[in-house]
Amino acid sequence: MFEEEKHKNSIVSDGAKQLKLTESNASGVSDFMHKMHSINGLHFISALSQVFLGTTVVALSLINSINPMWLATVMTVLGSITTMVGLYFTYNIFTSSGAYDSLLQKAIKRVVSSQN
Repeated sequence: MFEEEKHKNSIVSDGAKQLKLTESNASGVSDFMHKMHSINGLHFISALSQVFLGTTVVALSLINSINPMWLATVMTVLGSITTMVGLYFTYNIFTSSGAYDSLLQKAIKRVVSSQN
């Protein structure tokens, strides 16, 4: 049982050492590139294409490129929904990729810092 506790503490302390190393050595550009590499590229490209295509459809509807007014209205609504879903998907990709600290990681940081 003593070795289990020692093992658990060593995992937490290794994580704390890793956090200290990444915090001290990370500049803005390298931190951004690390976040971008941890994101699934296909999901990110699909989210950005949803935002781009939704905005394009709304813009085409607003400049009267779509002739029947009812079709332009429907396309504007669908384009707006697509843009909102794409923005939410982009937000979800960044928050679930570990770019931001989770609640568990924050709790571990508090415990480690209170032990020191």
